[in-house]
Amino acid sequence: MTSRFRAGLSIVIVITTWLMFLQSGSTSDDLPRSSLVGPLGVPLISYERIPIVTVLAHPDRYQMREIRLVGTVTAIQTETITNRLICGRAHERTTITVEDESGQIEVIDQGACGRNLSRLKTPMLQVGQQIDVLIQMTIPTGSGLPGSSLEAIIHFVDLVRN
Repeated sequence: MTSRFRAGLSIVIVITTWLMFLQSGSTSDDLPRSSLVGPLGVPLISYERIPIVTVLAHPDRYQMREIRLVGTVTAIQTETITNRLICGRAHERTTITVEDESGQIEVIDQGACGRNLSRLKTPMLQVGQQIDVLIQMTIPTGSGLPGSSLEAIIHFVDLVRN
C-alpha cells in the first residue's frame, strides 16, 4: 500500500511541477520560447546542453541517450541512400557538422527513415546558422576504435532563438 501511495504521490508532484513550469512560461515574455519535442511535448530547453568536447571525451556516458547540443553549422552534405535494406526504400541522408566553443561533431539526419520530428529538416539549413539539436548517441559494438565510430542521430533540430 505504501509503494502505491508513493508512486501516486510522485506522479502528482511531477504533474504539478510540469503545470507550474508551463504556467510560468506562458505568463512571462522574458523566457525564450522553445520548440516542443517528442510525443509528450517536452520543451527543448529542458534538456541539459552538453559541450561537444564532453560528448567526444566520454561517449559511453551518453550511449543511447538523447542529448542537446547547441552550435553553428559548419558543413552540410546530403546523399541519396539507395540501399533498400536500411528502411525499405531509397532515401536522403544529411550529415551536418556542428561546432561549439569546445569542438565539433558530425550529426546525421536519416531523412524519411529517421526520427527527426521537427518541422525544420536538415537540408533546409545553411552553413553559418546556429542550431539547437537533440541527438541520440550510439556507439556501435565491436568497432574496436573508441570515438571513431560514434553515431549521433538527430531527433529534433531548431534554429537558436535569441
